[in-house]
Amino acid sequence: MCDMPVRKTLVYMASSESEKILNTVLDLGAALIRCGADTHKTEKHLYRICAGYGFKDSNIWVIPSNIQASTTDQEGNTYTMIRHVRSGSTDYSRLAELNDFARKLSKTPMGSEELRRVYDRIMNSRPQPLWIFCLAGILGGVGFGIFFNCDVMDALVTGIVSLIVALLGRRLSRFEKNPLIYNFILSFVSEMLILLCVRAGFGHHTGYITIGVVMLLISGIGATNGFKDLMHLDTMSGVLKLTESLLGAAGIAVGIGLPLFIFRSWGITSPGEMMMVNPSHALSLISGTIGCIGFGLWFNVKWKHVPFCGIGAFITWGVYLLISSLTGGSFLPVLGASAVCAGYAQLIARITRAPSTIFMSVSVYPLVPGAALYYMMNGIVFAETDLAFEKCISLFSTCFAIVLGIMIVEVIVRCIRKAGGKLPTIE
Repeated sequence: MCDMPVRKTLVYMASSESEKILNTVLDLGAALIRCGADTHKTEKHLYRICAGYGFKDSNIWVIPSNIQASTTDQEGNTYTMIRHVRSGSTDYSRLAELNDFARKLSKTPMGSEELRRVYDRIMNSRPQPLWIFCLAGILGGVGFGIFFNCDVMDALVTGIVSLIVALLGRRLSRFEKNPLIYNFILSFVSEMLILLCVRAGFGHHTGYITIGVVMLLISGIGATNGFKDLMHLDTMSGVLKLTESLLGAAGIAVGIGLPLFIFRSWGITSPGEMMMVNPSHALSLISGTIGCIGFGLWFNVKWKHVPFCGIGAFITWGVYLLISSLTGGSFLPVLGASAVCAGYAQLIARITRAPSTIFMSVSVYPLVPGAALYYMMNGIVFAETDLAFEKCISLFSTCFAIVLGIMIVEVIVRCIRKAGGKLPTIE
């Protein structure tokens, strides 16, 4: 049973009513996962809702691909249900609505028909317009292209290729959910375009351009969340997220490596172009902020929340640069910056009454080792052992530092709540 305090409103329910309610509640949990909610937070939501409805002896297990629940209603009837959670695209706008609905539902239960009606209304809300998604791709790609040292011509090529990736990816996602195949197709097309543009003289550095575009595809957030779940002892959830991230990175590595192999005689690539953050701190701050605003729109963050994501990214990378200038290395700067980012996300979540996950996931993007994950898989796929080992160490240390910084803030917030501090719970 969940031991979290819940303001219970016990509702007498006939057996058929209980079954309908639990059915919709599990649909709600599956929708939260598909939209980008953390598994352990989704599990907490479901426990709270079941407690609010007066279910007894609730046992709920949530992983990214499956939800299982067994509960007993007030009449002594036991219900066991399972949901297979199908892959979905991150949608933080819908996540905010579902999260708010789940919190209200745990305090003020409603009948099965009204519950289903509200749930359907949220799920049938208007999808994100295509032009916003394309704008998001351009901002994200160009922002992080400049962040990784693109010049003006490189940034122009990055914007064009990012637009094509957004358009093609939107259509491809309708029928291809496997991250290995999905990322292979998009990365192959994008790298072919990049090589052709550089060959024609429109761009100068294939490596820098590629990294800007790759940031739209690489699941660095997935890898970080996988480590986070492992540290929360959600072992199965962590393993599944890490596996999906590795599959996606492998698809990108092969998709990019194949055109490079085909056109290796052109001699327009250099290993020295790999993952070089722009040496200008001011430019990296601005470009990183623009890139994160793009990712906020890419993940369909509500417009009123997007500025907070940009400010969070600016603060996060600024703290990283400050600590890095004082200590050197990367572990302590990433640890300190992620802790500040987590604290900022908690603060803004309480101001806006939106999930902290939204602000945390977008604002932390400058720290996320997406490029390290890609280069690690690139080394594995093409038998470059030294590269794979080097980037593996970088990936693990960076993910660990990010997760440790987040968890330090979570522990502090939890201690304040237990000490009687007035911190409302916002998941």
